[in-house]
Amino acid sequence: MSRWAETFAALSGDSDTVDTLRRNAEPISSVSHSVNSVTAPPERATAPPPLPVAECAFATRREAEEESAAIVEYDGKIPRAWAEGFARLHPDRPPGDVPARRWSQFVEDCGRFLDCGWAERAASLGWGPLDLFGCDRERPFARVDQAGFLWLLNGDELVELDRHMVVIERRTGARQRFRRRPVAVGDIALAWELVAER
Repeated sequence: MSRWAETFAALSGDSDTVDTLRRNAEPISSVSHSVNSVTAPPERATAPPPLPVAECAFATRREAEEESAAIVEYDGKIPRAWAEGFARLHPDRPPGDVPARRWSQFVEDCGRFLDCGWAERAASLGWGPLDLFGCDRERPFARVDQAGFLWLLNGDELVELDRHMVVIERRTGARQRFRRRPVAVGDIALAWELVAER
């Protein structure tokens, strides 16, 4: 797992967000203060009324996404929009026709791409987010011809990237070249837009 994926998993903590919020909303029953062996009565704190649990969970998730994006942007020196988009990808929530295992691998590949400095290089060479993270809006997995090159990694290693192409080394040792092609704006969506539509 990439360092970004581990950071995002730790920040989002989806499994117990609601329970944590409920526990934190309960007031502390009593607090005692002692000074020179004299116990003072507990002070009564007035807490603001708690937000509904659904609103708290959404706010917590959004804060985690923003924090994750800031970390990626600062550490990885990549465009903020890419960092924010990646922060919204959850490895256990695939969109559309994407199998769970393949989606998890895509999220991992995106994390490695950001982690290893390739994103900064791609941005400096003029690669846009649709060139990298783009996919067909209706059938992201089936329409490989509409896929950005990160969808094509599938766990293999990116070894070369220039203004017009990428080279991927497969597990077998074979190297495949993929040429950058014009993007059909409107037909292609970013992976994180599909997550938002669900």
